[in-house]
Amino acid sequence: MRLLSLSLLALASLLSVSSAADKSNYTLFNPVPEAKMRDLDTDRPDKTNSAITLDAGHVQIESDLMNYTREGHGVGKQEAWLWGNTNFRLGLCNRTDLQIAVPFVMDDGSTTGIGDLTVALKANFWGNDGGDSAAGIYAALSTPTGSSGLSAGTVQALISAIYQRSLGSFDAAVNSGVAIAADDEGSSHHTEIVNSISIGHDLFGPVSGYVEFFSSVPTSHSQDWVGTIDAGLLFAVSKNFQIDTGINVGVTDAADDIQVFLGVSWRL
Repeated sequence: MRLLSLSLLALASLLSVSSAADKSNYTLFNPVPEAKMRDLDTDRPDKTNSAITLDAGHVQIESDLMNYTREGHGVGKQEAWLWGNTNFRLGLCNRTDLQIAVPFVMDDGSTTGIGDLTVALKANFWGNDGGDSAAGIYAALSTPTGSSGLSAGTVQALISAIYQRSLGSFDAAVNSGVAIAADDEGSSHHTEIVNSISIGHDLFGPVSGYVEFFSSVPTSHSQDWVGTIDAGLLFAVSKNFQIDTGINVGVTDAADDIQVFLGVSWRL
């Protein structure tokens, strides 16, 4: 009898936890209460997206305050700045969020204006509200709505599978997908195999860090492989506000030599 009682108690406890974690009844118009919200989880500053989606009915703003890119040296040096490169995220339901990204101010040294708008959906398969692993899918469409000279000039797309796992005190995330990208002249397309892996670790107090390898390999011989090694720091100011900074270093000829940035994420 004692064994039966203990078994029933364990089952009741498990059902209670499952019930508490079930947020399928919340939607865009019936937001998740603050007490049930997940920890702040962002798709920036690394290039590897998280498998975790934003809680239903909430808005999250992830933005570059400053983003500087340099390619080459001396006379051939090219520089570009991004100010307010912002991703607006909206939780649609418990496992899906909508994202709209706009590079508000781009300056490549000769042209200043707005970059192309990107619309994306992210869906979570498992792990949104607990567990050692999580998985999902990310699909994005970029539209040629940017200023002349800054727009890709044609539609581009990306679909990527996402997997992440806790490895003791480290967290690892992997993205693997296919992109339809514009050729350099913007009049045609080619496909690229896009992969990235990011390893994160809590450093001290509210500060955490990550290192990442990103690779985009074109299937067309007329395009070149882009590879970068990235690193950054994140500072959790509060449960809904985060500051980040980092550097991306090109390791292939087609990649920008260096990119540095400072950004914020704010959940409402």
